[in-house]
Amino acid sequence: MGEKAVPTLRRRRVKRSCPSCGPEPGGQEKKGRGNPISVQLFPPELVEHIISFLPVRDVIALGQTCHYFHEVCDAEGVWRRICRRLSPRLREQDTKGLYFQAFGGRRRCLSKSVAPLLAHGYRRFLPTKDHVFILDYVGTLFFLKNALVSSTLGQIQWKRACRYVVLCRGAKDFASDPRCDTVYRKYLYVLATREQPGVVGTTSSRACDCVEVYLQSSGQRVFKMTFHHSMSFKQIVLVGQETQRALLLLTEEGKIYSLVVNETQLDQPRSYTVQLALRKVSRCLPHLRVTCMASNQSSTLYITDLILCSWLQSPWPGG
Repeated sequence: MGEKAVPTLRRRRVKRSCPSCGPEPGGQEKKGRGNPISVQLFPPELVEHIISFLPVRDVIALGQTCHYFHEVCDAEGVWRRICRRLSPRLREQDTKGLYFQAFGGRRRCLSKSVAPLLAHGYRRFLPTKDHVFILDYVGTLFFLKNALVSSTLGQIQWKRACRYVVLCRGAKDFASDPRCDTVYRKYLYVLATREQPGVVGTTSSRACDCVEVYLQSSGQRVFKMTFHHSMSFKQIVLVGQETQRALLLLTEEGKIYSLVVNETQLDQPRSYTVQLALRKVSRCLPHLRVTCMASNQSSTLYITDLILCSWLQSPWPGG
């Protein structure tokens, strides 16, 4: 008996393309065959609608596959649909704002919005003992007065702020006492850019970074320190006790400087000089560029381009 012929399985090559990558090399279509079906041929609204049904972690993973899906998954329409899907009670006119939802328990309803409608997005927010501070993406810092109240069950709840004011403009970042208990957040440290007058007899001015200190209870500025125009910072964090409060300042080049102030003397009308020193982590690891910082009362976390390292707090400026 002759051997039975076994059909040979032919592997079909699937072509993939991306607007940012262009067509695949050597991928000219043969005559008589149509172009392969691609999701890029669908209307953008349809693609956004389909993606909005994915879990949040899958949307993020899909956005990392190529330039096309990065733009689609980052679209405002996608996240607006996801918010409505996760929070059906959210009304269309209330999609811009901050909302409070307690972790755990059976109550899943959202509380009222407390964010100012004039803000250009909400980059950061920080609750203090009685109020909330919000920084938007154009550098405006809002002061929401009486935005936190205690419920009958003893829990902290949001309420619609009785009023809000613009604390300052040109802000880059802000920080307060790193402890979780908001009772300790007496002062608010704001890293900002201000125009400083130039040489005497001229009308020119220079933009200089500064740190302004405000009372969280009233929003009154009680202290200000201005740096040389050659120093440009992008982030500020605090460590240490009130009498030895260390301010860590991250430059655009990834270097960290620090200075020490005594918070108990900030409300006293006086002028004194503080020393700005290069932090030990930048001296010992000069080749590493720090991109972000986080801190608690006794230690600091540095995130670099290559590694993540932590550093115990030293009371001295160069520690």
